[in-house]
Amino acid sequence: MAEFVEKRCEEMIPELEQMERIKLFDKIETRNILKKRKDYEYKLERHSKCREDFLKYIGHETTLLGLIKQRRYKSGITQKKSAIDYAIKNRVIRLYKKAIFRFTDDNQFLINYLKFCKEFGFKNCGSRMLNRILQIHREDKFWHIAVRWEIEEAKNFENARTLLLRGLYLHPTSTLLYLDMYKLELELVVSRIKTAGKNKKPTNLPADCGEISNQFIKVEIIYEEAVEKVNDVRIMIDLLNTTQRYENTEALQKKIMNDMINKYEKEPLVWDTMARRELKGLPSPYSNDTAVEVSCTEQKSVRDRIASCNEVYLRAVETLKSEEMWSLYIDCLLEINQKGKSLPNFKRKLLKTALFQGHQAKLLTEQYYLYWMGMLNTDGKDEVSQKKLAEVLRWATEALPNSEKLWHSRFSYHLRTDPDDSASEILVQATKLLGEKSLSVWRMKLRHVQAKNPEKTEQVFQSALYAPQNIAQEMKIAYLEWAVENKDIDEIRKIYKNMYLLPPFSLEFHKKMIEIEMMQPEIVLKKVRECFEIGILQLGSTDVKFWMDFVKFEFKHGDCIQAPKIYSRAVNALTPTLADQFIAEYSILKTNPEWMNISDKS
Repeated sequence: MAEFVEKRCEEMIPELEQMERIKLFDKIETRNILKKRKDYEYKLERHSKCREDFLKYIGHETTLLGLIKQRRYKSGITQKKSAIDYAIKNRVIRLYKKAIFRFTDDNQFLINYLKFCKEFGFKNCGSRMLNRILQIHREDKFWHIAVRWEIEEAKNFENARTLLLRGLYLHPTSTLLYLDMYKLELELVVSRIKTAGKNKKPTNLPADCGEISNQFIKVEIIYEEAVEKVNDVRIMIDLLNTTQRYENTEALQKKIMNDMINKYEKEPLVWDTMARRELKGLPSPYSNDTAVEVSCTEQKSVRDRIASCNEVYLRAVETLKSEEMWSLYIDCLLEINQKGKSLPNFKRKLLKTALFQGHQAKLLTEQYYLYWMGMLNTDGKDEVSQKKLAEVLRWATEALPNSEKLWHSRFSYHLRTDPDDSASEILVQATKLLGEKSLSVWRMKLRHVQAKNPEKTEQVFQSALYAPQNIAQEMKIAYLEWAVENKDIDEIRKIYKNMYLLPPFSLEFHKKMIEIEMMQPEIVLKKVRECFEIGILQLGSTDVKFWMDFVKFEFKHGDCIQAPKIYSRAVNALTPTLADQFIAEYSILKTNPEWMNISDKS
């Protein structure tokens, strides 16, 4: 191992000497560079190689490259680039290659390597590496990366086409690769048409549409094969979106649209795509004369495009009558309202109309009701707006009676406007329909009463005791906490006594009362024991900690002679598994000097 490291370090010496000679670094700096490199080289030669060692070594060399570039710029030194800069770059490439093939599951090394090759112009190195990677990783995403590299960086379209054919042979239903193939051929065709147009002498005759159409035959073949093999509406939409980015493709766009409508007329995404094309002023599938259509859509106003888009959506929701279609429709209108400041009233009116129609169709989801309420809230506080808001709130909870958020919003509104009569009625309805999910509504009610009518707080607690179990359980504990701040201990004990027989039973409730008793200036042992006994009677077979707390209480505050009795009761009351756990914890407690001292003092 050592001889290989020493050999590599010796090979670095000419490079470091050149750095000194042209005064990029002094002698001390070059020694430090060599020392660090030697350390990294030894780490990389270890039997168990570590990902972080590669990263640190690569990071060191790339930082060194940046420092060299900075010093060359400041001092104007341009000599020995091949001996220094290229040597470092080649070292980084060597390190990346080792790391990529050592850690084949870590794709980040490959991504960073390609970025490095791109930054420093090693395009061929990137191509060679990707060809080798395709022998290891067979997933279509690696073929996609290789193809994009050949097209965008290496500018080698023939290699890209070859890779795509090989990739599609292995992955005949890959959407990713078909899109790459389609885009490649489309770019080449459009580029040829553009070049031919520039070279052609200007005449008054129109362009030869037949000649242009013939150019797209190969693209159409790829399109048809992709649609046949993948058989998914999404690939047709992706192909259409790709096509619309290029000039002279109106006929091809129209073909894809017609095929899409004929094959997937019942798909919401098709209607959504058609409507959004209207919004952008793109060619429609219903026009016979593409050239005329393009000239017309260029002159279409923003209002006309929005109206055309809305008309397509209206036909869509009438045809499909699905929640997904309504969601796509309203999402588009929300985007329209959020983008641009023109025609605010027109856009807002369309959105409100769509929300109302969606409600009438009973296909509006929770989020859109909430947005509708938000819109009405911002409209103003006048009587008409508030009346409309109350109506929408009622519609929302009637349409989606199990929605906690909608009941929360409706109850909040009525607390502000009519906290006594209508709010109380809403609370009853919400509790009936939501059941245990109405807890947030009860919390809101409690906060509101405590802030606005504190004298009615106890009345709310009393009502909550007969609510669904989780609400009653939380409110019982909250009732005791409130009583600590507002009543004396005798009244608190009376409240506890009135509640402990009411289901649902909860040890947390008894623990809260024990905590309150232990807070008193003079602890009444009888009262604390009573809380423990009631808790044990109700839920004594389910909680080891509660029994242990009882034992500790007797050791510390009560009578330590009672502890063995409690121990025997616990072992008999707890389930076998919990009994074993209790025995173990009790044994540990008995060996604790602190508790033994308490026992001795007693």
